[in-house]
Amino acid sequence: MQTDALSDVLRVLKLSGGMFFRVRLRTPYAITAKDAEAMRQAFAPGADHMLPFHLVTQGPIYFNVDGAGVERLETGDVIVLPHGAGHALANPPDRAPVPVSTFKDQVSGSPPTLVMEGDGEEARALCGFFHCRGRLFNPLMEALPEVLVIRQDPERTPWLKATLERTFDETLGDRPGGTALVERLTGLLFMEVVQRHLEHAEQGGWLEGLTDPVIGKTLKLIHDQPARPWTVDELARRSGASRSVLASRFVELVGMSPFRYLTAWRMELAAARLLETADGLADIASDIGYESEASFSRAFKRLVGEAPSHWRSARQTA
Repeated sequence: MQTDALSDVLRVLKLSGGMFFRVRLRTPYAITAKDAEAMRQAFAPGADHMLPFHLVTQGPIYFNVDGAGVERLETGDVIVLPHGAGHALANPPDRAPVPVSTFKDQVSGSPPTLVMEGDGEEARALCGFFHCRGRLFNPLMEALPEVLVIRQDPERTPWLKATLERTFDETLGDRPGGTALVERLTGLLFMEVVQRHLEHAEQGGWLEGLTDPVIGKTLKLIHDQPARPWTVDELARRSGASRSVLASRFVELVGMSPFRYLTAWRMELAAARLLETADGLADIASDIGYESEASFSRAFKRLVGEAPSHWRSARQTA
């Protein structure tokens, strides 16, 4: 079965979502959101990445993002912080923020709702986190910017808003099958966010490589058949480019050679098997393209710094 690089990476990331809550704010206000790393440790310790997001259900709200400036979001806009950047919700935007923990006595109800009363303009938002795994090599997360803003689209935003709210309801509920549904909805939501970003923002790196006529074909070949004994010559021929053009263009966009990318992706696939199955090293090695357990172990140690058996044992113990 053929695949594509973006879908393949998303599949391996094991996306899920959690910590959904609402805010109702009246101007003036400025609150600093909780630290993403602290939230990861508390609520998703098995995740490697925590991506805060906010859907503005009644705007405007200004988001002051550390190191990335201020974004004004209107009703229906979504902001995602792929690298967990610190941020504050404010209006007016230059108001000094106060930690959200200061207002813990003002959180009540089900779903949990932070209400800040006042005489000014009211704004509302749905807040939460995507969390995912990317044990050794995560080209998508590395390629995403500090801030993703998805502006309201009259034709598509209602779907995004409705799905976010359905995910919110399922997370809070206790229905049979709810956990599986949340995982599927979260994957769909994150895919929609990334696809919107690909459509409307200037790209660079791995994301630009997905749409490049040569590099996109090369990435697809690698992700379709990661166990194949690829050579740069064969990848170039099947991608419709010369060896030199492929090699230079791949390094320019992806930041590494095609062979190094293939090796890194194989190790990511191996890491998933090491942690999620009891499969032996020989079987894993064969399935990802190595002729022997020894050659796989050497490649793994070169990339990771320790043998796969030790890496598996240490993480299972943790």
